[in-house]
Amino acid sequence: MDSPDIDAFGILESFETTESTEPGGQRPSPEPESVAEMEGNHPHPSTLSATSAVSTTGDRSITAGRDIYQPRNIDMRNSVVAGEEIVEQLAQAHAQPRTDRGLQDPEALRLLAERYVPPQDLLGETPGDEPETAFEVLHSHRFLVLGAKEDHCGQFAASKRLGFELREKRHPGLVVREEVIDSEFRLRAEKLLLESEPAAVLIDLRDEADDDIQAVRRDMMGFTRQLEHYLSFLIVIIPSKWMSAFEESFPGKTHLLGKPSPVEVFVQHLTRVDACALVEETGCVEHLERLWPPQVAEMAEVVSGRIDRDESPEEALRSVLDSESHVWTSTLRQEIERRQQEGNFDWLGLLLAAAALEGATAQHIVDASGQLLRCNELDVEQPVPLLRPSPITKLFELTEEYFDPDALQFPSPGFGPHVLRHFWSDHPDLHEPMLTWLGGLPHKIRDLNSSEMERVADRVAELAEEGGASIALRIARTWGRTSLEKDPKKAPPSTVQVGRYQRSLAVRLLTNTAMHSALGREVRQRLLAWSRDRTNIDLQLLTAEVCAGIGQSFPRIALTRLKHLANSEDDRARTAVLDAVRRIGTELGTSRFLGYLEEWFDDASPPRLRMLSESVSGVLSEQSGQVEADSATSFWQRAVDTMPPEYLRPAVESWIRAAAAGDPEHSGEMVEPLVRATGSQWFRIVQMQRASRFGPNPPDLRGIEDESVTEVVHQLWTRLDEVDPVWQ
Repeated sequence: MDSPDIDAFGILESFETTESTEPGGQRPSPEPESVAEMEGNHPHPSTLSATSAVSTTGDRSITAGRDIYQPRNIDMRNSVVAGEEIVEQLAQAHAQPRTDRGLQDPEALRLLAERYVPPQDLLGETPGDEPETAFEVLHSHRFLVLGAKEDHCGQFAASKRLGFELREKRHPGLVVREEVIDSEFRLRAEKLLLESEPAAVLIDLRDEADDDIQAVRRDMMGFTRQLEHYLSFLIVIIPSKWMSAFEESFPGKTHLLGKPSPVEVFVQHLTRVDACALVEETGCVEHLERLWPPQVAEMAEVVSGRIDRDESPEEALRSVLDSESHVWTSTLRQEIERRQQEGNFDWLGLLLAAAALEGATAQHIVDASGQLLRCNELDVEQPVPLLRPSPITKLFELTEEYFDPDALQFPSPGFGPHVLRHFWSDHPDLHEPMLTWLGGLPHKIRDLNSSEMERVADRVAELAEEGGASIALRIARTWGRTSLEKDPKKAPPSTVQVGRYQRSLAVRLLTNTAMHSALGREVRQRLLAWSRDRTNIDLQLLTAEVCAGIGQSFPRIALTRLKHLANSEDDRARTAVLDAVRRIGTELGTSRFLGYLEEWFDDASPPRLRMLSESVSGVLSEQSGQVEADSATSFWQRAVDTMPPEYLRPAVESWIRAAAAGDPEHSGEMVEPLVRATGSQWFRIVQMQRASRFGPNPPDLRGIEDESVTEVVHQLWTRLDEVDPVWQ
């Protein structure tokens, strides 16, 4: 399912960013902790993992309805965590893997193709003089401008389907990847394309400013002329209002996306029941015909979620067709007003806490409610412990109409996020208390398990959909603040572990929001600013870990920021950067990794070059096998010209060891890029020979423990002699 396009179906409300709470009204902005702390946003809920509220396991705790078993017996809710044995048990939130954005996974593309219902004139070929399909235009001219009658009609899914078609039918091995618009972005072939990696590049301009769209339109003139040289393709998705302008600039290269059968789309996405029979029984064909594929796919997902909660398929579909979100808003507004007039702050606090921690233990939800009341400056007098109601009894105050205390979830999927968004949009005076409360939850409740932590991070991201980028970035800064001593030796283990515990939430929040189609740009821009910050170690650590998370999807974005972080003087930050770069390199593979790393040589400082050498050595130590010669040659040319000997030698040594570890028949192919990198120039040949000397008294290689390494070195020296102009 294509999350960037899913934003118009009413069940989960619109996912477009809004600028005001009502017509003509300006949305109040949350008060920042400082000017630097105002920023934020989030991925579509369809991309968020659904955590079972009935049975949740994690961090050695088990929750099943009302029965709670916690073998740790550790209460850290309002205490200072101390002792390495305790803090090692703190849970960690994990960044959510994404395959729908950025660098496309071939298997994910195949699954998309299996479920995708192509509209007319998108794929295939037309006979005779009939108009060309979008695929024919793309294949013939190497680029395509894709629009639709509305801005969210499935254009991104259509683009990926076209990329898959190119890969499968005409260009095996073609890489399909999305590039996103940032402040430093320019549509330049030398920046976005690699000669060693033919690609179908997707650029989505629907959420971009007019100035950025105009800049891309201008750059396309030169960019498209270089596509054939790089054996690559370009698909640009534009807003509907720009169709005529692009048609004028690129006649015959634009395509207006058609609408496939919504019933077919629904059937493809609702696979566990007889969707055709369900549509007939409920008589919803006419309703479906009014929707575009992203709305239909979202509808099928919501119906599937309701079926999972033991609703009959017919009841689930009818509930969805009734546009339940409108009913939710009206009913919820009336109930909130009634509780406010009664002064029932307990009910209101429990509702918001349940919305933020749906699926968590009753104790954690009640604790979070108490924290929210304190953030609202309500000093609630508690009875003595013997008379105090249990957490599960407290939750029964919400009534099953709003929350099921046994299942620890709301009766309807999507209602929890709806509650948070409703409070934000309808109660602007609550903005600051809500942000303070959400930012403080992991500090106040330190025994959240991983799934609970991830739910909090995901709900904050959903709230950022409603309130803007500042929410995600401000709370991420709060969660990422560890207050460590500058000297890591002075930081006790407990402080370090608690810092990791809280920072893991911030990492999950930012890795999700940084890849959001509409709001991710602001998050990525803030990460770029943080990567250049030389004073705040917390932000450096946070940025490095976020870049590690987004690097698989957006390696260019991640490595650009890590490039700046490599200049850090802090050992902890440098270790985090090294870990992130190695992780990205392992995910990308050596050839692709070296291609993306070349920009690190531009105006490189000694610390960055040292990091570059260590990163390449680390990736090569974990990988062996064939490497694409052109990308490797280009990298080593830059390395020989830029790296001082003390950094060049470990990198070359790791390359030689990788060659020796692979198939002996291909070791010569690994040697050749090192030879080509010299350009047959004597001073480069000398540098390469010195860099490949392992022992203190070269050329004596008797100290090398591995004969295969010795053989590769001899191969290299022989080839260097052959290209040395002295002997020619």
